[in-house]
Amino acid sequence: MRIYYDRGIYIEGRRVRFVVDPTGPVRNPVDFVLITHGHSDHVSKHAYRHTVVATRETFSAMSVRFGSPPPRRVTVAPGNVLELEGVQIAVLEAGHILGSVMYLAEVDGVQILITGDFNTAGSILTDAAEPIERPDVLVMEATYGDPSYVFPNRAEVYEEFLDVVERGISKGGVAISAYPLGKAQEVAKLLGNKAGAHASVAKYNKALGIPTGNGDEVIVVPNLKAAPPNYFKIDVSGWYADERLRKNAISRGVYGIPLSDHSDFPSLVEFATAASPRLVYTVYGFSERLARYLRKIGLKAHTIPGSVGLTRYL
Repeated sequence: MRIYYDRGIYIEGRRVRFVVDPTGPVRNPVDFVLITHGHSDHVSKHAYRHTVVATRETFSAMSVRFGSPPPRRVTVAPGNVLELEGVQIAVLEAGHILGSVMYLAEVDGVQILITGDFNTAGSILTDAAEPIERPDVLVMEATYGDPSYVFPNRAEVYEEFLDVVERGISKGGVAISAYPLGKAQEVAKLLGNKAGAHASVAKYNKALGIPTGNGDEVIVVPNLKAAPPNYFKIDVSGWYADERLRKNAISRGVYGIPLSDHSDFPSLVEFATAASPRLVYTVYGFSERLARYLRKIGLKAHTIPGSVGLTRYL
């Protein structure tokens, strides 16, 4: 068996070959494609040439992004178990954004848990991701895989966010910068009918069943450049767990809120240790730092190998 990364996570067994979250051309034939969620760094139009497995919400997001869902698709939800080309696949909640999932695939008798992006804290929109005990291989994200990233309690972040919005309203209009898919729906859910939305945000809200308010006193925008002039600016991102970035944002007239839809460093470590796999492959973000730390605490962990110079085999 081979597991490697080539703008997508490829898994090759004796009689099956598939890819998870391809962001570029799919190399050589595959039997199917697994998509964990609809963010642009996890899905591309290249998947449309193949049978695609994803959730209803992810297909809705793909339709917004690409104009239509894949013509050959298998719709799944957390809790489902299916078999494709002899591969047993369990679908698990990832807690990242609406419709995000993890996949536990059994190939040639080997269990492989592929997390995509995941959040063990959950949110107002999603349940928390939970590890599966003792898969043979864990392929896990490392977006915030550096010890400096420790997120505040989510309930406290929500409280801070709502308080800052109210204070901003008292001074005039408020523009909230949030990624159009994911964070924007969480913000819209928190604010209810209070918040209007930029067109790029509103179309995702509609596709995912999240109401958009009609007012312009508070508006959710895809980025700070889209904020109306003279509005009080709020930016929501996990990167603001770095106090230096928060101070820098304030100096630019932006209030940074450390709200993330990923797991922070302690949660990534806790997830890996609770799963206790035979082998961990880290991918995305601070993958080498996380793998190095996991090795220090006794796990066999490496960054996922690439297709060129592949040396590690299960």
